[in-house]
Amino acid sequence: MKLPNRNFTLTAFFVVLTLIAAATVYSLQQTPDQQTISKTIATYTSTANYDYTAYLNPNTIYPNKTTLKPDEGTIYTKFTKQIDISLTYAFDTTITSTATIQYNITQTMKTDAWQYTISTTPTTNTNQKTIQINLPTLDKTQLDQIKAQLDNETGVTTSLYNAPEPYYNIEITPTFIIDANTQAGPIHQIFQPTLTISSNHTENGDTITIDDLQQTQQGQLMQNQQITNEDVLNQRYASYALLATSIIGLSCSGLYQWKHKPTQAKIATEKLIKPYKDLIVEATDSSDAVTAVINVENLTELAKAAEILARPIFHTSKNQEDTFYIIENSIKYQHKTKTPTETKAEPSTKA
Repeated sequence: MKLPNRNFTLTAFFVVLTLIAAATVYSLQQTPDQQTISKTIATYTSTANYDYTAYLNPNTIYPNKTTLKPDEGTIYTKFTKQIDISLTYAFDTTITSTATIQYNITQTMKTDAWQYTISTTPTTNTNQKTIQINLPTLDKTQLDQIKAQLDNETGVTTSLYNAPEPYYNIEITPTFIIDANTQAGPIHQIFQPTLTISSNHTENGDTITIDDLQQTQQGQLMQNQQITNEDVLNQRYASYALLATSIIGLSCSGLYQWKHKPTQAKIATEKLIKPYKDLIVEATDSSDAVTAVINVENLTELAKAAEILARPIFHTSKNQEDTFYIIENSIKYQHKTKTPTETKAEPSTKA
């Protein structure tokens, strides 16, 4: 089996290497060398802390108390006279800021059947980041009267003792609109920390519950940053170097192969002698030290003589002429032919 030409193998190697390098370059070009990341540069927080004082009528549950503060006991509806509520609002940032805060407060009474706005305060503007607010007093007698009037006007009858849902709810809804300036950028926030006061009929009696005394809302100032992926860049540079090396290698091996490719005449000669290659020996000259020269008609006849005489056929090529000959006892058997440009190999007649 004939082994592949070394230069052809080298050229094929550089072809494959060039294809791989080109595919690698293309793939890495599709991979972004930069990415955008979001970085938190500041945070800001609005906080609402409610406090209340429930004023009590004389009773046997709390014989020595006239008021209840948070976590001091259950507020029972029947002997509660009024509830005073205060709100402390605070705005805070992790970086220096100046702020303008607008706020107003709405009190609403709600049942399943209707909703009624008890009061709304005018909008107030301030540059203070901490605000103390005393909310309107919730008078139990006045609230019951409002509910009774609305039930009468709407035709709704709700038994305090049979109602599965809250008897009524009071919602206190402050709305804070904050606009602040910082070195990292402007801040805009809307904060509505709603406080719910529910009058309920429960298994433990008629009670008032006040939920969500502490409420917080947070925000962030973000900044987008472009990050260069050094690994991708280094891989790209390496792929460029590999592609350049493979192209240079392919060019050099291809040029060498083109310069040393067999001529048409050499190819034709190789086709001519192929059937007799086991008998033919390449020689540098035709050796004139013989006593007689016998010209043989064709290479096939010369091959027959070589087999009979058990002699090799020598081959020389000079001045566009191929000479095939056998030397036996100073006798030269030869066949000369012009170097062919395209000749079919003669059929072999070897025994």
